[in-house]
Amino acid sequence: MSEKLDKLRASLEKEKERRIKINNRIESLERRIQEAEAAEVNEMVRTAKVTPEQLAALLRQSTNTTPNPAALSAVGLSLLHN
Repeated sequence: MSEKLDKLRASLEKEKERRIKINNRIESLERRIQEAEAAEVNEMVRTAKVTPEQLAALLRQSTNTTPNPAALSAVGLSLLHN
């Protein structure tokens, strides 16, 4: 084979390896973001002292209407639990 083809093939392999490393890094970052989001939501729910049942009811309700004091009261919550 020609030297030019060998260099091109070597360059292609190098870039494929680089792409694999980048894809692995992207997947790792996406996983870390998802975990951080879940932890943040969990902390918000705990801070608001919302039970899983209340959260489920609020989420179901929010598909039809924007939560307001009356909607929160309907699922047993107040605006803030300070």
